[in-house]
Amino acid sequence: MSRVISVGTAEVPYLFSQKDIKEYVYKLFSGNGHMIDRIIGVFDNSGIEYRHFAHLPEWFDKPRGFIDRSDSFLRNSIALSKSAISDCLEECGGDYSDFDHIIFISSTGVTTPTVDAHLLNELKLDRHMKRTPLWGLGCVGGATGLSRALEYTSAHPESAVMVVCVELCSLAFQKEDYSKSNIVSLALFSDGAAACLVAGSAHKLYTQSDINLLGSHTTTYNDSLDVMGWEIVENGFKAIFSKDIPTIVKDKVSPNVLEILEAHELSPDDLKHFILHPGGPKVLKAYEESLGRAEGAFVDSRKVLREHGNMSSPTVLYVLKEFLKKGDYNTGDYGIVSALGPGFTSELLMIRT
Repeated sequence: MSRVISVGTAEVPYLFSQKDIKEYVYKLFSGNGHMIDRIIGVFDNSGIEYRHFAHLPEWFDKPRGFIDRSDSFLRNSIALSKSAISDCLEECGGDYSDFDHIIFISSTGVTTPTVDAHLLNELKLDRHMKRTPLWGLGCVGGATGLSRALEYTSAHPESAVMVVCVELCSLAFQKEDYSKSNIVSLALFSDGAAACLVAGSAHKLYTQSDINLLGSHTTTYNDSLDVMGWEIVENGFKAIFSKDIPTIVKDKVSPNVLEILEAHELSPDDLKHFILHPGGPKVLKAYEESLGRAEGAFVDSRKVLREHGNMSSPTVLYVLKEFLKKGDYNTGDYGIVSALGPGFTSELLMIRT
């Protein structure tokens, strides 16, 4: 059995209110023949009050090609990763010698060597550190990283894995894209980073936590490749996501949860806690309907959405941090971690406190 020891989040440089972002986007897209007035209300209905970004809006006043965006991705990913790892270790009183494997997750930039190799140099980590960079997972990445960390530390109980998720969603900002999906993405996505330390049962930090990872469950739905992802354009990435995502969540999440419950010989009534990636208000509502929960449930997920927006892969780890900080659980409680992403893929983890 493995445990979540601690979760840290990064200090992202710039904080903006949703109101200010809405005004910026409206000015940018109005007056060009685009029916911005029909869509701009998505900002008001997003459930978001604040978002963080690595750049000020003025950075985008100058045309930014793939080279500029890649340079920004590498520089900011290193800085945000270091910030998140530092916060994670501070939470548990650990240090850089307390993990021997980094799983690095991102989908918003490309660099080789990958960011985890840069972190080995920047942080003077053990040169024998194992590295597993994962790319292209999008919003499901945080949960997938936890699953891979669980598998590794179960096989190597003396080890601990640092799962690092970094996304610079703002680098996919396309000023010349007047599509509805681009406006919706501008209303939801933000920049962020989180790090989570997962330890095996023979690791010295194992006894400092009571959040047990019991198992994971992955599902990739057939014929759903076009639900979410990137379109490669001249100057980088352009967001693709279907309006059908809430419907897919409503229809698919409950059967998946029943499958992981059956594997652990549990019933839906045994679930006390839900650590869910908040893709947006419609996605959270679909979770409520699928799982038979009251409207407005999943308080931690809604808080993270309200204060940070959708940061893609790190977001579920922000929710996990809220859950740990509150400590509102009893010994023996069961819960699930859930996120969805390109593929179209669902990742679930069963936890017990």
